[in-house]
Parts: sequence; C-alpha cells; structure tokens
Amino acid sequence: MRVLLVALNAKFVHTNLALRYLREGISPVYPDVLLREFSINDHLDRIASEIYEAKADVIGFSCYIWNLKEIVALIRQLRPVCPNVRFVLGGPEVSFEAEEFLHEHPEVDALVVGEGETTFLELLQTWQNGSDLSHVPGIVWRKDGKILVNPSPLKPMSLNDLPFPYVQDEDFTARIVYVETTRGCPFNCQYCLSSTFRGVRFLEPERFRRIFRQLLKNGARTIKFVDRTFNANKLHALKILDIVREESQIHPDAQRIRVHCEMAGDLFDAEWLDYFQNYPQGLIQLEIGVQSTHQPTLKIVSRLQYFEEWKKFVPELQSFGIPLHLDLIAGLPEENWIDFRTSFNDVYGVNPDMLQLGFLKVLKGSGLRLQRLSYGLLFTPDPPYTILETKVLSHSEILKLHRMEDVLDKYYNSGKFSTALREVLKLFPTPFDFYCEFAEFWQEKGWFQRQWQGKALFDKLWEFLQKIYASETKEGLDVALMNRISDALRFDYYRWERPHSIPDYLQPEYGLEWEEKADQWKTMQETIRKSAYWETVIPGVKGMDRRQWVRNTAVTCFTSDLFQVEEFNQPCWYLFLYQPGNVKAYRYEGS
Repeated sequence: MRVLLVALNAKFVHTNLALRYLREGISPVYPDVLLREFSINDHLDRIASEIYEAKADVIGFSCYIWNLKEIVALIRQLRPVCPNVRFVLGGPEVSFEAEEFLHEHPEVDALVVGEGETTFLELLQTWQNGSDLSHVPGIVWRKDGKILVNPSPLKPMSLNDLPFPYVQDEDFTARIVYVETTRGCPFNCQYCLSSTFRGVRFLEPERFRRIFRQLLKNGARTIKFVDRTFNANKLHALKILDIVREESQIHPDAQRIRVHCEMAGDLFDAEWLDYFQNYPQGLIQLEIGVQSTHQPTLKIVSRLQYFEEWKKFVPELQSFGIPLHLDLIAGLPEENWIDFRTSFNDVYGVNPDMLQLGFLKVLKGSGLRLQRLSYGLLFTPDPPYTILETKVLSHSEILKLHRMEDVLDKYYNSGKFSTALREVLKLFPTPFDFYCEFAEFWQEKGWFQRQWQGKALFDKLWEFLQKIYASETKEGLDVALMNRISDALRFDYYRWERPHSIPDYLQPEYGLEWEEKADQWKTMQETIRKSAYWETVIPGVKGMDRRQWVRNTAVTCFTSDLFQVEEFNQPCWYLFLYQPGNVKAYRYEGS
C-alpha cells in the first residue's frame, strides 16, 4: 500500500510537524510512504498533478483554517480520476462538526478526529485487511450510505511514545521548522481549541535534544515551538532552553540559530529574569498573547490576567537582547472601540519589538462559537471564520481596524520607522489615534489598492504630515517639532539602505536656499568621512580600503541630535556604516 501525506502550508518557508509524526509512525508497517509539502499560493492544478502522479492508494491531508478550502478543491478535482483512492483528512479543522463535514463532502472517505498518530495506523491496517472500521477509535467514516462516528481513544497518548518526527535527512535551509515539547495548556481560553481538552503533557527533555540536534544537522536555523504556553511548567521550560543553548553553542553556525517560544506574561517572575539575563543574545525571541487589557472581556474568555502587573518584565527582557512580540485580538466579546483603543495603547506603551494586531477567529469547537449568539458574534461562514461584527463593535469599525493593522505592519512592525514614529506620535493624543487617522488617510488616497516599494512609504507619511500641518485643528503646530520630525524621517531613510539620492522634503535646512549650500555641504561630508576619528570608534575601519569605505558609508547632518535628552539642541553630523544585514549610525565627535 502506498500512502501519500500532503501538506498545504500557509507559506513556502513553513513546514508541517503533524505529517512527519504520521510518516514516522506508519513507515515501519508501510515503508512506501511519501510526504509532499506545498503552499496555498501554489497553483492547484500543479499540486493536483503531482498528487495524481504519485499513484498512492491512500492520500491524507492535514487540515487547518488556512488551507481547508484549497484541500477540498483538490479532492474534488482528483476524485473523478482517482476513483479507487481513499482520501483521509485530519487536523483541527475537521475534528469538530465532523459528521456535518462528511455530509457536505461526499468525495472524502474518512476523517481522523483529534490526535491521529495511533488512529491513522489503525485505519490503514483495517482498510488493508478488509475489516470493519467500527473498532478504530477517533474516526468518522461512511458505511452503506451512512456516516458513523466512532468513540475517541480512551486516554490521550504520551508524547514520549511518539516517534521522532525528524529522523530523515531533509534540507531545512531557510525554512521555519516546528517542534513541540508540550501538548495542552494550563489555561481555558474560550477562543482557543486548547480549551477543549484538559491537562498538559510533556516531552522528556533528552528526547527533545535528539530532535533539536537533527534539525540543526539538516540546516534548520529558525525553530518555532508550537507549545501553547511554553512556560506552563517552569522546570520543564528551563531544561528545554538549557538544551537549546548547549546544542547551539557547539554548532559552527550558532550565530544564525533562533528559537521562537510563546509564553504567558503572568507566569514570569524574578527567576525567569535571572535566567534570561545570562542567555545568549539573539538565540531566542518571545511571543506573549496579551489579547486584551479590558478585564470584563478577559473574564468572559476565561483568561484573566493583569497586564499592568506583568508589563514591568517587558523592558527588562528587551534589555537582555530578547525580541518580544505582543499580541492583541480585535473582536473579542464586550470590547468596544474605546475599550480596544485602551488595550492597544496599553500594549503599544511598552514598546514591543512587534505588536501583532490579530482578529478573532470563531473556531469550530471553541467556547466562543457555542456562545456566539450571546455576544452577537458575526463571522465569515468559511475558514478562517474571521470576526465581522460583535454586539459592541460594528463591521465598519472592524474594517477600520483591518486598515490600521496594515499600516501598523508597514510602519511599526517593519522596524524601519522607529525614530520617526517616536517624534510623529507627539502630534497625537495616543498611538491608536495616529495609526487610525493615518490608515484612514491611506484609504482616502486609495493607497491600499497596490503594493508600494519600501521608500515610497516615506512619501506617504510625509504627505500625511503635511495634511496635519495644514489642518485647522493643528494651527498651533510647533515648526521646530516639524523640523525634528523631518530629521527623524531622514535618519530612518539613511538606516533603510545607503541612499543614492534624498527626497527634497528630507533635505537639511540651514536658513538659506539648498542650492547655495550644496558645495559647502559636499566638502563637509567628505572631510568627515575621511576623518581619522572613525578609527577610534568603529572596529575594522583600518581593514577597509578607500573604495570599500566610500561604498559602505554615508554622512549627513541633522538640525538636532535625535538621541539627546534635550530635544532641541545643536546641529550634529552622523556617519552610517552599511554592512550585510546591518546598518549602524555613529555621531561625529571629532573636531
């Protein structure tokens, strides 16, 4: 029997952990097992042709909210030309309302509900033996025109009984690879499927070591833990991170290795801070789901936490060189526009490295789906079931938040405008007001309708600022502040990449016409660039010849130093050094 396992990942760089568990679990019995990974952005015709030409007897798909539509389309296309193939679907998106799904999709032969590592093997063996499927736990299947639902397994499996998912030689260069050391979650969040089962199971740390070594051997450098709450058990989490550090430090490519963990902010304490203080910089990044700071909403979704109490850990973690991603969910019950504005400003105020503004997905099987009428939750009928409206948040307001998310990603999360945004926000009551107003300006201009190259984003922001400057409500705007904003934009422009030219609106101001100062400006630039001062502050300068130095540096003047405590101080010069993947700015302190 030939078995084909198919993954349709959200992006090419992603990998599928679940199918690798299945592959290694059935390969001792069915060695003729193939795994094929595609992206939902690939042409379905090409995917279908590759699946057809594999000539498999059983084809299994791993189903999630981001790929179910494409998987169903593939099976419909393949069924007429593969009449004898058995199509099996598993994963969270078919584990709830499974009977209804089979009614709607007669092309599918069976569903594996919940954890499938043991169930899938039993299903294959039963099919091969020609036996009745009624004794296979955890499946939904067809018999004599009827759909039957078998009971779930009596108890959840131990993670330590699972096969190693990454034993084969695969090339994971430039891919994101997923691992798990826990299943389950200590919390009961009503928007999450982890609330549908109780308890947390743990993988033995030394078993993880073997998996991690194999991943590094196969070229993986970005590794993401899928553990719902990585720090659910402090002792276990610390042991896993010890292994990450130990194995990474002996690897010749240690500087490029990074692991990503999702943790609960309210489970941090002084011991965690002491631990991370000595952790190698760049090895780990953390994601924390704040979701909301509105306490009535947090109570409804059964995830009470007090952001005001644990936000103190954010700057300390960042001071250790740990990038921090904080998440918000728009569209949660009883959080209206004003409440969400407060949540956004609360989280923005701690300056996370990334603020991920997501939208509630009313998932099958989740508590909120069962309570949707109580809170007026309207959502898209097809995956990913994104919130459209709530009792207290209108559809128009949600559309505004979607536009705001787009602008937030382009400007804040890109990290390219950090200096400018710090100054621009002084013009607005709160960060939320700036991003909302800026997003609506984008909408008015029709800019969301096309893609823009990176530096065009500077033009858009400057045009918006000019509107603000000219508006009646901003008549008392400080000219000095606008000049400082221009300086900040130019600083970020130089940090983006070595510029060949500067837009007119970012040219330095001297009180005279720019043309009259051009020669003096160029002379000063070259004088500063050639100064021996840089040899005292920049490592490696002496190793560059003149051509390399000129090609990899840029010099410009600012009307004030943007990084001094005094906001409106004297003009200063900066040199920008451009190296692969890195731009550094140095203030000129020479004579």
